[in-house]
Amino acid sequence: MKIATSASTAATAGTAFDEAMSALRARLGAAPDHIFLSYTERYDVDELARATAALPASVRVHGSSSCLSVMTSAGVHGMSGPGLALLGVADAQGAYGVAAEPIGGAPREAGARAARRAIEDAGRAGELPALFWLTAQTGAEEDILLGVADVVGPNVPVFGGSSAADSLDGQQSQLERGRACKGSVLLSALYPSGEVSYAFSSGYAPTEHRCRVTRAAGRRLPEIDGLPAAEVYNRWTGGLISAQLGGGSILEQTALHPLGRPSGWIGKIPQFLLIHPSTVEADDSMTFSANIHEGDELVLMSGSRESLIGRIRSVVDAALASAPRPFRAQGALVIFCAGCMLAVRDELDRVVEGVVASLGATPFLGRFTFGEQGCFTRGRNQHANLSIAVVLLGQ
Repeated sequence: MKIATSASTAATAGTAFDEAMSALRARLGAAPDHIFLSYTERYDVDELARATAALPASVRVHGSSSCLSVMTSAGVHGMSGPGLALLGVADAQGAYGVAAEPIGGAPREAGARAARRAIEDAGRAGELPALFWLTAQTGAEEDILLGVADVVGPNVPVFGGSSAADSLDGQQSQLERGRACKGSVLLSALYPSGEVSYAFSSGYAPTEHRCRVTRAAGRRLPEIDGLPAAEVYNRWTGGLISAQLGGGSILEQTALHPLGRPSGWIGKIPQFLLIHPSTVEADDSMTFSANIHEGDELVLMSGSRESLIGRIRSVVDAALASAPRPFRAQGALVIFCAGCMLAVRDELDRVVEGVVASLGATPFLGRFTFGEQGCFTRGRNQHANLSIAVVLLGQ
């Protein structure tokens, strides 16, 4: 197994893809078997799909849009214009399959169909993959994870990140070889000849403010402790969203102050599934980027720019520590929440430096997402916000 990355900020999608593919082939010294592609919405996704259609039919492509930019060990690509990056895997002894399915009104069923087809596309029917890599349109990620589990059970790790764009109303997209998709779930089934290791976490700490949800509707929270949710959240945060009471987007304001749902322990360290406040409605209810359920305990969390920047290295180190021994990482996939990225966007080079400090010359591809998927412990694949996911491929 050999892995390499490349990137381009050329003005058009076709030129950028051709430029990056030329560099990728040279670094691999062979044609890739599987390509992970991340790109900004400033590229025409249909043109990008046409460029991938020229690849041999044996090459699998998993493409996903990213917020504002993408990153590799060479740096951040696209913040001041279009950008894309590739991670290619040449692994003749492994197997890789990709499938995209429209979500429509049945996300759980779409997740199940994509899981079955990705396994079949890898030529490994009846065999569980080492890991699924997931990209989905935002809105129903929890149900999609249930659909994947319907096919393979709970113990196959599912990692990835929701499609993103430069803004919440931007153009999210998914892409497989020769086909651009919107409103779809895209799954890669990975059967590498080597090993996989992974970690999933965030850079936030709990505060003293907490509540028990008495009424919720999907991703909408009407009340906290019997009062309009936005009013209580605003009081907890010292007036953080005063200007948005009565209605407005609060994604940027709340990036350092999400809510957390207790999600077990790793050793003596409590884990929290983060839920990012998205909007305040006219009645001062709040909407979020993950589902909330009646009976949930919610805790106000707190983060800082430094904790978000520094956390990336801790997550990479955790993935390295959980790998079988001996282990040599040969490539990495990194998911970094777009909300966190926007909070530290002027210091993204330090995020790249954190990954490189742990991985050295190991190539990695990172993108900025509107939701993150992973597992704290085996058998608990979850959808969260404001989180970091790292998957290592190695031997």
